[in-house]
Amino acid sequence: MSSVRQVLKSTLETLLPQKVLIARGRHLCTETAESKTFVPAVSLTFDDGPHPEYTSRLLDNLASCGLRGTFFVVGELAQRYPDLIRRMSDEGHEVANHSWTHSEPRETSTAKFIDEVRRTRDFLEEITGQPCRLMRPPKGELTAGKLWGLMRAGQTVVLWNHDPRDYRMESYCEMEDWCRAYRPAHGDIVLMHDIYPHAATAAVLLGTQSSTAGLRYVTVSEWLRTAPRREVALMK
Repeated sequence: MSSVRQVLKSTLETLLPQKVLIARGRHLCTETAESKTFVPAVSLTFDDGPHPEYTSRLLDNLASCGLRGTFFVVGELAQRYPDLIRRMSDEGHEVANHSWTHSEPRETSTAKFIDEVRRTRDFLEEITGQPCRLMRPPKGELTAGKLWGLMRAGQTVVLWNHDPRDYRMESYCEMEDWCRAYRPAHGDIVLMHDIYPHAATAAVLLGTQSSTAGLRYVTVSEWLRTAPRREVALMK
């Protein structure tokens, strides 16, 4: 994401409520029942799938580590691999909208974009039996018209604040280096892609680190729930 777009994203995130746009989580109830100790939380998100091999491997690794993520799926791929969508939902992951075709944003009209969002939402809700209120635009790019259309459709725009650029990685070692260098902060939303093999590697590495770092991984929707007053006080 360019520096100009980063500034625009930060400005929008400041001006708009999280129900409209979220790029980093703010408040979340993450106290443990026993000790009342604050536990930092991070959201792992995965774009552009499902992929018959890499998504399956990622789901295996998330399950083995006890992690939950949010999958922003492409509608036409979800239609091709509906069993993977059902598996995501059945295993406690969040299934969210990434348009129907993932067309180039600057070549896609507002009307076509909104139509794709609605088509994808309807298909995912039919497959999972769950409401689909989260939407990540392809490449994170939006115009004012597209944002307004998403607001009218009741969709929350989800961006991110950490991007390891796994789509450029050529080896396991590159993802290992990123995971070792990554310093999780409460509210992080991490962007990865399950049409490449490296997200599955990250799931294992980050899952192992979380057990020693006292870190919790949550779905994006958990950031959107109303925070109790006591929790807000903890976060200040």
